[in-house]
Amino acid sequence: MEIDSFDHVYETLFPLVYRFVRLRIPAFDVEDVTAEILTKIWRVLPSFQGNASLQTWALRIAHHQIADYYRVSRGKEIPMITIRQDSLKNQVTEDHSEYLTTLLCISETLAKMPEPQVAVIQLRLIEGFNSTEVAQILGITQQAVNSLLYRGKKNFRKYYGDTSNSLVSFRPSCKYSH
Repeated sequence: MEIDSFDHVYETLFPLVYRFVRLRIPAFDVEDVTAEILTKIWRVLPSFQGNASLQTWALRIAHHQIADYYRVSRGKEIPMITIRQDSLKNQVTEDHSEYLTTLLCISETLAKMPEPQVAVIQLRLIEGFNSTEVAQILGITQQAVNSLLYRGKKNFRKYYGDTSNSLVSFRPSCKYSH
């Protein structure tokens, strides 16, 4: 892949990096952290050897940058990360309140889960990376990816049921369906 300008890097990687950061960093810092990551990618791009895809390599850098963000923020209060309505693709539903309640359930469920499980769920199920790529991005083994995905799905089911039960007053049918 020929990368000849920062604009090209930005257009190629921004949507992916932004989605990756948005689930891990509080909303008020998402744009700054994303910009830092893209700048770092551009700076170290000459060292890219092509052993993995550019996207996998870029998300590995993003993963490290997010870890640095939380290391620096240690001791500071960081608000719960929530999914905003615009974070999911537009969906057409008859009852908009039903959609918002489901979104709230999902957001609260992910906030209860360990970050590595959320990362694997996002990379495997939302972004569509295979387990080898996810392992490269997160710096773990494929076996660890599969284990995290299994536990993440199990925790999601459990926490989603707990969250939906606490939201019964909003919508009685907010339950996880298998």
